[in-house]
Amino acid sequence: MLLTSLERIRMLSDEFTSISDDRLTMYIEDASLEVSSLPVPELYQERLARYLAAHLAILSVAKDQSVIREKVDVIERQYSDPNKNIGLLGTKYGQEYQRIMDELAEQLKPKKSINLVVL
Repeated sequence: MLLTSLERIRMLSDEFTSISDDRLTMYIEDASLEVSSLPVPELYQERLARYLAAHLAILSVAKDQSVIREKVDVIERQYSDPNKNIGLLGTKYGQEYQRIMDELAEQLKPKKSINLVVL
């Protein structure tokens, strides 16, 4: 059971146009399986699956390397490893997924209360 659709992911950004339908469907399947096993209200499942699938898709095509060190004499550049940021914080979609999960954890956390019994 897919929790989100190709269309909903493609609506997030134009950067998904370069990703094939088959590949994006695979990420949707992976995200749906992951999210369906979480103890979260059904109301949030589509949204979580959408952002997780988007995160996985962007990680698969991201080839950005930023310069982390540059030497002027005898020109030398050192680039960051694009795989170094693997994890939810590596993309804006993963960050949104994590934000929603943190918010849900706060909402679903049992409220502390005092139970008094008078005898």
